[in-house]
Amino acid sequence: MKRSGVEGVRWLLRAAALTLPATCPLGCMTATRCCFRAEAYRIELTLDPAAHRLLGRTTLDLVADVPVDPSAAGPVAFELLLHPELKVRRISADTATVRRCRVGRDIIGDDGVEEFHRRRHVVVLDHPVEALSLVVEYDGALWQDVAAGERPGEIHNFEMRAHVGEEGIYLGGGYWYPQPELADGAAPAAADFTLLVDPVKEMVFVAGAQSDPALAKQSGRQAWRSPYPLESMVLVGGRHEVHRKTHRGRTISLHLKPTQAEHVQGLFEAVTRNLDRYEPLIGPYPASEFAIVDNFFSSGFAFPTFTLLSSAVIDMGERSQTSHGYIDHEMLHCWWGNGVQVDPRDGNWCEALASYAANYYGYVLDGDEEEARRKRRNYAHFLSRLTAEEDKPLGTFGREGGCGRGIGYDKGAAVFHMLARRMGQDRFWAAIRRFSAEYLGRFASWEDIQRACEAEHDGSLEAFFRQWVRSSGAPNFAIDRARYEEADAALVLAISQSEPPFELDVPIRITDGAGHQDVVVHVDDLLEEVVVPVASPPVSVELDPDYHVFRRIPLEHIVPTTAATRSGGPLTWVVPEGEVADAYVEIQEMFAAATDEDRSRRVVAGSVEPAALAEANVLILGDALHDKAVSAFLTSIGYPLKATDGGFRFADVVYLSDGDAILCTAAHPHVPGGGVTVLFANSEAAIPRPRIIPFYDRSVVIFRSGVAVSRHDLEYRSVIPVEGGPNAALQAPDSRS
Repeated sequence: MKRSGVEGVRWLLRAAALTLPATCPLGCMTATRCCFRAEAYRIELTLDPAAHRLLGRTTLDLVADVPVDPSAAGPVAFELLLHPELKVRRISADTATVRRCRVGRDIIGDDGVEEFHRRRHVVVLDHPVEALSLVVEYDGALWQDVAAGERPGEIHNFEMRAHVGEEGIYLGGGYWYPQPELADGAAPAAADFTLLVDPVKEMVFVAGAQSDPALAKQSGRQAWRSPYPLESMVLVGGRHEVHRKTHRGRTISLHLKPTQAEHVQGLFEAVTRNLDRYEPLIGPYPASEFAIVDNFFSSGFAFPTFTLLSSAVIDMGERSQTSHGYIDHEMLHCWWGNGVQVDPRDGNWCEALASYAANYYGYVLDGDEEEARRKRRNYAHFLSRLTAEEDKPLGTFGREGGCGRGIGYDKGAAVFHMLARRMGQDRFWAAIRRFSAEYLGRFASWEDIQRACEAEHDGSLEAFFRQWVRSSGAPNFAIDRARYEEADAALVLAISQSEPPFELDVPIRITDGAGHQDVVVHVDDLLEEVVVPVASPPVSVELDPDYHVFRRIPLEHIVPTTAATRSGGPLTWVVPEGEVADAYVEIQEMFAAATDEDRSRRVVAGSVEPAALAEANVLILGDALHDKAVSAFLTSIGYPLKATDGGFRFADVVYLSDGDAILCTAAHPHVPGGGVTVLFANSEAAIPRPRIIPFYDRSVVIFRSGVAVSRHDLEYRSVIPVEGGPNAALQAPDSRS
């Protein structure tokens, strides 16, 4: 951490005493260092968007973190953190004389996106106190380059923290109000918040709290109070039209651009549907209000009482309103992450739980088992692409050096699915209701989730959490042999695992002449022989065909998507001869950015060498599909897409309309885990929007006039024939469907 001084002041931050040298304008003194936490904030703001300025007055009710002897003599000092562009103009307290010394040293942190700064201000009191009410007045200009944080193919601009401008207001995690610095290792602190904001012409504000009409009328400002203790406050604003309705006593608000009026009904239906769907499962929504707010930069952020969505997400219309992982995911954070807050001393569990309940379980609630299975399958396939260095314990997500978002979200969702199967679905949701009610307004950890689940499970889940939350990795298991013992009417399975072995309840599908049955067998060793009674001779077996167990999959068996082609190895991209459409150029740049640049190459149709296609991931754009070398290569690997006169053919259907286009990815047989992607459109106008291409997690997507109308997967199924069974009717053991 970089250290600097102002006016010759040198602070020893973690020492027991804080010394102010004689050059300090306060004079020479020695102050004992102490730490306070805030029990309540009253924040009063005046904003000037045209000048990017914020004028603030915050009253903090502080209490000492450790017992204090009020009779002790001598000054004490503690630290406040504030945005470096905000200048402290005045500090006063009710129970002690404040002698403040402004320190120009920034704390420089790294949240995985960029470095960010908070400035320390050391406050010196003339004597120790157990509690005090501190008033801080401050002002400054808050501006960020919004475009600098926008990333192609990403939906969140995580660099935005504190911005005041005419295009919009965003005061999020940027220390736009003073906060006491807690001691190292201290328990996180939640507080009650009151926020008052002077009106700004033509702007409407939303805060991460409940509106307080009585206080607003009394003060002449827009006013909010926290519905339960919060870790922090957020304020957003824009030039929006506000649409409101009431649903079962709760106010639902939509803050939208005038051009988004067509989405009002669908958004209202999405919010009410999610409230009606989830409250019986997880308990009452923990506030009286919920809002969806259009944002001026890329975001899908959840805060207490509202979600902040980029215009692109809102303008997706029905897709974002009804697809799982959008509005439903953000709403669930009102319960988990904002209602029950994440204890930063343990891993971030809230994204795993929201991903399970919305992104996955939403399909279960829909009765759509096909999509639910596809999500479970994709979780396993995602993990299988991770390197050993990336495969870190789920319980480290959100901590320094911890696992990435894929583990935090996707593996987390899979772990909750396995936990629900272990406990039983009803008991699992009873545990989540217990957890959500008990910890509302408090900080909770994975251990707290485990305790709530054990209370409903009537037994220890220590081994489960140790294996799936505290440890890294996932099992890699297979059926090595299956044989039928006619004399015993039994199926004997040899099941192996890689090191280290996991304790697992593994589903097995047994197929006979009449159909199939699913059984569950328990394994916990590297190699086990399992005996399953059967009523008739089995034909084949398949291990966990519906992906109920999170596990590693061989790379060559993973469903190919564009992620395979963008997997980081060398890439050959083939473009048409002549002028290349701008959309194709943007797509090639997105793919090339994720590859081994030194070994990647751009090739123009008509000059394609077969080796360039055989030795690298491949991206084929537009009319390059008609190149003879490209056509020969695709035919040699059994590619499912064919070019035709005036169009293309897939699954025995020919597409000839000018509005037709296809995105197709198949496994590359010569590049482990690699892919061959073709994006072909019958006209330039039919090319789908480049920014959405990376978000399609399907092998094949067919578009009409830019809208996805059909999706398919090229899935590998490993079916094992049974020795001694009637194998004549058995399909090929290894296949893609």
